[in-house]
Amino acid sequence: MATGLEWDESYRLGIEGIDLQHIRLFEIVGRIAALDAISSTKEQLKEILGELSDYMREHFRDEEKYMQSIKYPDYEYHNKLHNEIIDFVKTSVSNAPSIAMIQTKLKFIIKKALIDHIVQEDTKIKLYALKANTFEDDCVIDLIG
Repeated sequence: MATGLEWDESYRLGIEGIDLQHIRLFEIVGRIAALDAISSTKEQLKEILGELSDYMREHFRDEEKYMQSIKYPDYEYHNKLHNEIIDFVKTSVSNAPSIAMIQTKLKFIIKKALIDHIVQEDTKIKLYALKANTFEDDCVIDLIG
């Protein structure tokens, strides 16, 4: 059953390492969306949310290394967006009283923090790399542990 939180090939940047990380973020989010609001425990949810938070931080760190490596001119702004996303996710989730409410909020969070960010902001990194002739589709692979 589609939840609107699935990876779509239209989100692909063509930067293999970043795309793989984006796909992994969607997989983690999918596990949260798949939790049963009645039978799932808050401990299960907390574990997956912790994984999402940790992986999001790792992804942002790697993406920022990539931006620095190509001398992306809007690095500071993009870094600020990353910090805002982390704060937004943490605040939104911690204020939700139930698994069902977290899942509802998650749809909005993912739309704003993942999909819109990829489509609007991460695409600018790719366009800059293409224009500056520094685009290589595998250049982030070394950054992924």
